[in-house]
Amino acid sequence: MDTIPSSFTIKKNDILQHLSIPDDEYSDLSPKGSVDVGIRELIDHINRIDGLVTTSSCAGRISVFLEGAKTATCHNGQQSTILQTGVPGGKGKGGRWLFVSHDPVINPDAPTSEMHPIMNLFGLSRHGTLPINLNPATTRFVKFQFEPMILHVMAASLHHAQPVLAAAINAGFRESGVQSLKNLDDPKAFPMVAIRSSGIGLSSLVGYAIDNNEEDDICCIVEESYLQLLLNIANDRFLENSKRVDRFQRQLLQSVHRRERHWEDGKVRGERMKTQGLEEQRRKALQTGGEEPAVPLLGLELDSP
Repeated sequence: MDTIPSSFTIKKNDILQHLSIPDDEYSDLSPKGSVDVGIRELIDHINRIDGLVTTSSCAGRISVFLEGAKTATCHNGQQSTILQTGVPGGKGKGGRWLFVSHDPVINPDAPTSEMHPIMNLFGLSRHGTLPINLNPATTRFVKFQFEPMILHVMAASLHHAQPVLAAAINAGFRESGVQSLKNLDDPKAFPMVAIRSSGIGLSSLVGYAIDNNEEDDICCIVEESYLQLLLNIANDRFLENSKRVDRFQRQLLQSVHRRERHWEDGKVRGERMKTQGLEEQRRKALQTGGEEPAVPLLGLELDSP
């Protein structure tokens, strides 16, 4: 097994120190701001394996996202940007999350006074139709999405990365791969395994911002029944995602266990080969009727007569 560089150990210890912070104090750049409960056990298992450490993760999520600012070409050929204030947890130039859940979503009960409970849950202010002359180059659309688990694991070497990648692909995360191959030239860089799958992902336009300068004026362009359908599909795919996560964890731990069982320290292997050699000499001596070779009594001290 490859020797683990001290520089990797330093990086791993630093990452684990941050992960040990309580959830209410830990924060990162994700909308949730902490490690998802659904894969906390998986992350703990991976981080106990020598030569591996997780760097970023998402257990999977259902989200509704409002796009950020877009750049459009004016009649005079000049570039004009629709400016929006950046929001923590958003993507792009001012995009923001209207709704995020890292677990399946329970369908809200519709009270008698509320005809669009899912639309309201998703932060869509009102229902309407999509104008025929809407310019997609400047319009900020709202997307409903389901994204399966994504996990990045830094490895001490390509040898350490191989079982992670094999377990991910076999578990159904087919788009997984090894990134950051700078380690081939830089001893202080390490390969990164990206575990991901797009096969069970889901994305659909559900609305748009009426006024690009008004954050709360967001129109839903689909029926409540369609939002219900999207939510049901996403919940089903969350279950499939969980099955793949479980398969990945099981296959990775089995692979690592097999490797550890067959790996020996050089000194231990030397002692084993020596013992096997003496046993072979003893067997041959018995077959030929000769004298058995002396077998050293390792670790024992005999009293003098």
